[in-house]
Amino acid sequence: MKFNSLCLAFLSLVLLQLFSCKRNALEDFDIAKGTPVTVSAGGLRGNIQRDNEKIILQVGLGLSAPATKAFQINLSLNMDTVNTLIEKNTLSNTVALPVLSIKLPNVAEVTYGVDSAFFNVEVSVTALEQFYGKKVALAVSLDDPTKGNQASKIKRTTLIVLDTRDLVKQEEIHYLSIKNGGGGVLKVTKGENYKVTSAGVTISLDVLLAGIPGSAFSIKTTVNTDTVASLVANKVLPQGTLPLAKGKYLLDSVINFPANKTQATYELNIPWSTMDQNLNNSTALTIRLSSSNKHVLHPVNSVVVVLIDPSVSLDNNSFITGNGTGLKAEYFKGTQTINEGGRLPDLVRIDPQINFVGWQPFPEQDDNWSSRWTGEFLAPVRGEYIFYQTKWDDGARLFINGVTIVDDFTAEWDKPTRFGKIFLERGQRYSIEAQHRENVGGQQAILEYEVPSAGVGRQVVPKSQLFPAP
Repeated sequence: MKFNSLCLAFLSLVLLQLFSCKRNALEDFDIAKGTPVTVSAGGLRGNIQRDNEKIILQVGLGLSAPATKAFQINLSLNMDTVNTLIEKNTLSNTVALPVLSIKLPNVAEVTYGVDSAFFNVEVSVTALEQFYGKKVALAVSLDDPTKGNQASKIKRTTLIVLDTRDLVKQEEIHYLSIKNGGGGVLKVTKGENYKVTSAGVTISLDVLLAGIPGSAFSIKTTVNTDTVASLVANKVLPQGTLPLAKGKYLLDSVINFPANKTQATYELNIPWSTMDQNLNNSTALTIRLSSSNKHVLHPVNSVVVVLIDPSVSLDNNSFITGNGTGLKAEYFKGTQTINEGGRLPDLVRIDPQINFVGWQPFPEQDDNWSSRWTGEFLAPVRGEYIFYQTKWDDGARLFINGVTIVDDFTAEWDKPTRFGKIFLERGQRYSIEAQHRENVGGQQAILEYEVPSAGVGRQVVPKSQLFPAP
């Protein structure tokens, strides 16, 4: 009896296993022969993931039945739907996310036997910061599922609307700003807001990145001088300020911002030649951060007006060669006192220099005449000038900027005491008047100068530095 009971139990176990195998095989056969499923677009699922540069959205998919086979479904952005809803005001205070700010996989993967799935969408944090305070939207459509499955005609597209204030804190926005003077006028005056180099002036602007730094990126910049006139008219800039012409400065149009840094170097370089061309006027230009392939431009501090005062030129004492043509020369015949009684000159001409030996403005008269030269002198350097009329036959007078330098209008000649000193600023034009008296004998008039402190040796005042009076 005991043996029969064991045999019966063993037989029952075998039959149970055979039945179970048959049932599983039937179920597998039924799934394999199942009808295609319909895939519907769902909404967001799970928590939104975020790092310093992107947020990751998990978008759900619903299946009408378990998938009989693993398959794929194509995904595409459908921003036309978003734009239509915004135009109809169905979505208020909402903007469509820029396509380039969205990273969408080409397909969603559906595995065998599941009745739901999902795919990830990445949105750049920069786009959320750009539209901070608003809602942003995107839409994704399902297309052409493989393996004979189909997309729902009713729920083919999912609309995703995000409130930027839920995802971004205002104090963490990655604003890009110009460090020095951003949002206002950067005044570059003598000794302030610039560095001196042998080539010219370097003005440090630099760019700041707020928030937590990340990977490297680039920023484009633009320069505008057309606004200078209106800024002068509105008294933002001083009267007489001129736009700094294109080609008269050096400035990068692209800033390469390094990774994991909160500041990038950005400099405006102005050659001394440009400063020398604007010795009597302030110059200005407007610099703007125009765009970036990452992060947001500060609405105010991404622009600066740079105002360069001509006093900056005082840091340069290289020799300025002018384009003068000489001095106005007036010659008076038969008198040694120039325009005695208010008489007009007998001869007027332009003399390139005062550098004469044995000359005769009146060929028929060697003696008893006088002359006067008037105009302006362009000081080529800054320093104490010494002017000489020591080679002068006969009487001599010299006035610079209304200051008497020499006053010895006698009948004596070539006196070594006929010189004087005066401090002049580089690049300034000063009035000059020289007088000569010819008594009897030889004729000579040589006007010389030197600036020992600036390394300018004694020489005849050159034509390039002399400009005739009207």
